[in-house]
Amino acid sequence: MPIPYSPDTILLDSAEPADVDKLNDVLQDHDLGRPLGQASRTAAARLVVPVTEADPAVLLRTLETAEPAAAAKMRLDAVYHNGTFRLSGKEIGHAFAWAPVAVAEEHPVPPWSPLPPNLRRPVVALLDSGVRPHPWFPETPADDPFLLYAESAPLPWISPVTPSTTSEHATFLAGLIRAAAPSAQILSVPVMSDQGTVNESTVVNALEWLNKYRADQSLDVVCMAFGRRPGDMSDEPLLREIENQLRSLSDAGVALVASAGNDHQADPIYPAAFDMVTAVGAGFGEYHATFSNFGDWVNRYRDGVDVLSILPPDRWARWSGTSFAAANFAGDLARPQVI
Repeated sequence: MPIPYSPDTILLDSAEPADVDKLNDVLQDHDLGRPLGQASRTAAARLVVPVTEADPAVLLRTLETAEPAAAAKMRLDAVYHNGTFRLSGKEIGHAFAWAPVAVAEEHPVPPWSPLPPNLRRPVVALLDSGVRPHPWFPETPADDPFLLYAESAPLPWISPVTPSTTSEHATFLAGLIRAAAPSAQILSVPVMSDQGTVNESTVVNALEWLNKYRADQSLDVVCMAFGRRPGDMSDEPLLREIENQLRSLSDAGVALVASAGNDHQADPIYPAAFDMVTAVGAGFGEYHATFSNFGDWVNRYRDGVDVLSILPPDRWARWSGTSFAAANFAGDLARPQVI
């Protein structure tokens, strides 16, 4: 199975923007124009370089022949998938939903009242498509909202992902966390497109920011409902960079949760399979749903079949996938903290 990569970015092992111009010179000499734009951000020690009207894999192959030393500095930007968008070809009963199915049923807003002075609200960072407003997330009081936004933080993080117009997936996850942990605040960190894809460079960038954020702000749980394909260990150095960022969060006491994926395979996927991350499959006990990945690397199983939650702006639906099992477990971990 070919490894998916971003059609819009490459990674460059360089801190020098001038190196982009040198690569464009070589590509122009091979009739490929000047497809590399100037980097606007970094991921770990790498520049994230935009690519226009060209296939990054073709550019890399050209440089491997023409300028091996230059090619050695380039990496394709691997793509993670939110498995919910990839479910297909499996049968599991009439109530099962590969896409959200709107329902008339609804639940009242989970009750919540301010905590005693010796407790603070837990904070769950949701790395996903960006949570949208819903009646379950009241905006008042303004100084203690249910939703926090990375772009509005004291040290803001501006996502490179085009803001989602619907953000159904993230809002559905946030509703599950809200139901399981009514006192929790949800920090929305948009990393995912509406198509359920996440550039690996964006994951690194977001985790770097979270490590800075938690130094001055409360952060208790990180929930990641995406991953590489089963068994994908390509570009291991970049994978290690993600591991290092996650380990820093874990060492600081932040609980890390990731979905196990919906490929019904035993091969591990990352970030769920890192030892400091709790990998969550869909099912109960040691029994998994027929779509859920499984194996010794999966640490927990939670409800992820035909689960009920919210969609923007004020709807309800049922949906299935290990994404939702991960959110349910993240809610389990989001308990008020003693101060």
